[in-house]
Amino acid sequence: MKPRILALAGIAVLATFALSQSTNVPPDFDKNGRTVTPRPLPHVIYSPADLAHSAVTLPASGTTAASAVVNMSAVTKSTLYVNCSQIVNVQVNTYKEDGVTIDGTYTVVTNLPAGAQQVYIASELAPNSTGGTVSTNVRLPQRAFSFQEVNTTASAGTCTDRLIVGY
Repeated sequence: MKPRILALAGIAVLATFALSQSTNVPPDFDKNGRTVTPRPLPHVIYSPADLAHSAVTLPASGTTAASAVVNMSAVTKSTLYVNCSQIVNVQVNTYKEDGVTIDGTYTVVTNLPAGAQQVYIASELAPNSTGGTVSTNVRLPQRAFSFQEVNTTASAGTCTDRLIVGY
């Protein structure tokens, strides 16, 4: 009886050791529920509906609500398309590893002209824009982003954003 108990105890110890040595880390998923890596297609497009940022109110001398949070894991380049009816400053919120808690808010571009404009953020280059002045160098990789605009005029308006990310 004793050798059998020792054998069972040995198996229990080995099983506990094996389980403690391995973890299941869930993969990161994009908006379509596909794993971020491996990535068969190099780009994902986030529409204004995906970002919850379609014709959002741009208060007079105020800030729009933040867009939906976008998982930026493994992203090497991104282009934010901003279309506002007023001159704005574009801010990006970066997130901690949990993808929920804001780590910081940075003004990426100031005085972005009204109308359709592009803001580029990549891993190897400083941010760039088709208009306005680049204010803060935010580079990838980051855990997650959301965006918002700050109205620099006394007139209210609207903003619509679209985002393309590349892997």
